[in-house]
Amino acid sequence: MPNWIATPLLVMASLLTGYVHADPLQRIYNDWQVSCDNLNHCATRSSQDSQGLVLQISRDAGPEGKGSVSIDYQRNIDEQATDMAIANRLLLNGKPLNFNHREWEIGKKHIASSNRLVVNDFVNSIRDGSSIQLGGKLDPQQTLHPTISLSGLKAALMAMDQQQSREGTKSAWGSRGNKPSSSVPAAPVAPLLPHFNEPHPLTESEISAITQSTASNIENNDCSLDPAEREVHLYALSNEKALMTVNCDMGAYNQYVLGFMVSRQAPYKAENLVLAMPFKSGEDDQPPELINADFDTKTGILSTFDKGRGLGDCGISSRWLFDGKAFRLASYASEPSCDGYSRRGQWPVLWITRGA
Repeated sequence: MPNWIATPLLVMASLLTGYVHADPLQRIYNDWQVSCDNLNHCATRSSQDSQGLVLQISRDAGPEGKGSVSIDYQRNIDEQATDMAIANRLLLNGKPLNFNHREWEIGKKHIASSNRLVVNDFVNSIRDGSSIQLGGKLDPQQTLHPTISLSGLKAALMAMDQQQSREGTKSAWGSRGNKPSSSVPAAPVAPLLPHFNEPHPLTESEISAITQSTASNIENNDCSLDPAEREVHLYALSNEKALMTVNCDMGAYNQYVLGFMVSRQAPYKAENLVLAMPFKSGEDDQPPELINADFDTKTGILSTFDKGRGLGDCGISSRWLFDGKAFRLASYASEPSCDGYSRRGQWPVLWITRGA
């Protein structure tokens, strides 16, 4: 199992008045996962094996702090006309949960609400509970009723309160107090990225010269692939620099790449490409690897996609914009829980920018 799955992503940094952005937070509290982005939008969801039953609670930053709740039953079964909607089968600590159809969006396998009062009441009602269970008739091949453990929920809510600086206020979910909600700071502003200026494309002579003088000098111990099996790709970054990527290792579902910044004029000096994270992304604080990397010459975006397993329900994805000198993080998403809930493109987003 990759180290990033076993290690919580981030230790929360102090939040200062007037900050430009917040450091993201992603951590697991018993059976609950919290993910907060750099705009302090936070979401927490049940992350244990609950046989497809998942509860998610999210909240925006700021004094208003609009929240939402959703419960989904993801088990793939053949629908039958006699199957009862999950809203009529959910039990909190063994007692029925009631959902008013005027206040909740209710489907056969989905329940949701973004009504402020409804969401607050629901969170308060389950915060100190032990479990939410799907009662009624078991689905075929099931031996146990799907159950959401609430162990860790209160700690997750307190972490969201702390991230959004709403501890001790009347709007807090996990650490409520008497301070007015107006004391909660506004959401941070998303970083602004510059526009990418598309350079002159590489000529055939440039490609040949760079490949011969640079790619051939890569040390063999930097790549596990035999030199004859390595693929070299060149992309124009500016009229002075090019990006060179070399496929160096191939796993079951991930391709590992080395990246270099290369001058477009002789002597074609190459420097290792190091991606600098704007926040701490792990305990070892190592630069991100180039995994399944791709570069878009029109937008100047370098993208990576690191699958935690073949199913694609967990991993890390990122997008980087070349600003004329270096690559700057444009977006970052991470899903540490390999429990079948998330799919590619639906991982929690931890870094948001404008202009990318």
